[in-house]
Amino acid sequence: MPRFLPVLLLLLVAPLAARAEGPPPQPPCGGPSQPVATASGQSPTTVVWNEQALRKAGWKPPTCLNWTSDNTRLAVALTGDFRFDGTVDDLLARFSAFSAYKSIRYWSTSKQGWRDLVSDAGPDLKASALVPGSSFDYFENGRAGRTVYRLRILERTPARAVMASENVTPIRAALVTAFDPGALQSVKFLDRRDSGMWSYYQIVRAGQGASPLVLGSEASYVNRAAALYRYMAGIPTDREPPIAR
Repeated sequence: MPRFLPVLLLLLVAPLAARAEGPPPQPPCGGPSQPVATASGQSPTTVVWNEQALRKAGWKPPTCLNWTSDNTRLAVALTGDFRFDGTVDDLLARFSAFSAYKSIRYWSTSKQGWRDLVSDAGPDLKASALVPGSSFDYFENGRAGRTVYRLRILERTPARAVMASENVTPIRAALVTAFDPGALQSVKFLDRRDSGMWSYYQIVRAGQGASPLVLGSEASYVNRAAALYRYMAGIPTDREPPIAR
């Protein structure tokens, strides 16, 4: 099962998650994004595309994601707005405080309850070090053991930050390798709007090297992405209701 979806203060209301039948994912790379965010104050929009739907649409990852492979077996996108009166540096400091990820809770559909996203993570990074072109390795400990991820900073301006991550070491579930190195990737976009509002967009994919066993647990991806969104937004991560039951 994926552990990182590595990784957004308004009350989340009714859950909204769906398997996409319309346009394929389009991150905010200079044009309209897909899916479209709901109005501020509502639950973030989350949509899942499976491999068959992506192939039918002829989708290839946009170049702004910096993904070298076109092979996508599952893609999940989450987008939403939240109010934050600080700077992009303040948001990046929250994002890169990996030791605080121990406080993040997500809804486990298999256990039907709230669970810790990780038991430990680190090291913490300084926001000032997160400059375009930089990369850092960090770890997360969970039920499947320790996984090392690589964080790359793709963009950073006073009004925007784009962070990409992927697993460096395999992610295992019991005796099965759930994700080969590089098979679980995520890119997060933070964009300042106006009046203290920020837009958050995260796209996650299971690529080549993802086990078929982890391609059917779509709600698990959605809930982990939602947990990081809530964390970034300063919302209690275990606030009812979860995005997907």
